[in-house]
Amino acid sequence: MSQLPSKGLSEKKLIAIIAVLIAVVLIASIAVFLSAPQLGEFKLFGEEYVAVIKVKGEISSGSAVGIFGTQGIDQTIELIRKAEKDPLAKAVIIYIDSPGGEAGASEALYYAVAELAEKKPVVAYIEGLGASGAYMAALPANKIIASNSSLVGSIGVYSTVIVVQKLLEKVGVQVYVYKSGELKDIGSPFRNMTSEEARVMQEIVDNLFKVFKARVEKHRGKLPEEVFTGRPFVASEALKLGLIDKIGNFQDALSEARKLAGLPSTAPYKELKPEAPSLFNIFGGGASKALILPKYVILTMWPPPQTVIISP
Repeated sequence: MSQLPSKGLSEKKLIAIIAVLIAVVLIASIAVFLSAPQLGEFKLFGEEYVAVIKVKGEISSGSAVGIFGTQGIDQTIELIRKAEKDPLAKAVIIYIDSPGGEAGASEALYYAVAELAEKKPVVAYIEGLGASGAYMAALPANKIIASNSSLVGSIGVYSTVIVVQKLLEKVGVQVYVYKSGELKDIGSPFRNMTSEEARVMQEIVDNLFKVFKARVEKHRGKLPEEVFTGRPFVASEALKLGLIDKIGNFQDALSEARKLAGLPSTAPYKELKPEAPSLFNIFGGGASKALILPKYVILTMWPPPQTVIISP
């Protein structure tokens, strides 16, 4: 007696269809990845490349990226560590467009770049601003290249104390402070500073400046005293003074990185990016950080640079 034909698909046919569907999905995923726009034409798995890490906006401690243009340094250092450990990342470009920032955060970035430069070729590329703490972070690089319209330098330290004592008196607010020593609330915004406090604050700034200057001379050699006045320089002046090695664009920095790493001129480059910040980090951590009165010591340009419009 003959068997009736099965109404459904056989097990073998079902397995074959599933296999084909999986293959189609994989092929489509690969095609999307290869065709998607990349910063650095990074297309092939397992290919040696140049890593690009951006340092943009004001440098601050922590990991939050604030709505005021501050960049938490923790995530940037994580990217530097990632590039350092990746055997396929043969060179690294530190892409800088920053006026600098907090002294502690700038120093942490400096040490991270210095450690990276001991293991892999590093090129610092300054696109718009490479000032103060951001310039310090560029110092350990094998080469510093700046765009023609960039501002470089602003080597120095400053600390700001905002005093609101008279304002509080006008609105009838009194502040009582109980402290263990005369200098415990140094820099308080609720009263004028004493001459002793002013001396101590200046001493702190001077000592931090000595450290900054020593680092500049360690990496760039003996430079004219003009570079230590705190002023920024356009790229052409920075080159003459020895603050940078070359004026060029990103492609020049990429070519230099490839050359230092012994990579072919067609080697791809890839931007390493931190995870996107949450709304809490943007509107909570980042914003609240930026609103704190700036009583800490800062390695940044002051006043903040204004937009310069060049018209024919």
